[in-house]
Amino acid sequence: MNDGANPLVPAADTFLVSGIAAVLVLLLVWAVIRLARSRVVTAGERLGLLIFCLMFPVLGPVCTLVLLDRRGKARRKLEGSVSGTQQRG
Repeated sequence: MNDGANPLVPAADTFLVSGIAAVLVLLLVWAVIRLARSRVVTAGERLGLLIFCLMFPVLGPVCTLVLLDRRGKARRKLEGSVSGTQQRG
């Protein structure tokens, strides 16, 4: 009946599941903070991405972070080309 395991010490799989859950929560928090601070999405897009993040806890934050990164790069590229045009004129 007693296999020698201490009932007060969690099993290894408990640590694994807890670690994965902690990583997913940190990913979600990071995506939500980046989404809240971002200026490259409209309010409607922000709400849609937030709902997407909450409904799909792995795919949602990853897609949100990729989308924000790509739009940020496109915006910086556009601003760079506009400011470069103004300097020449």
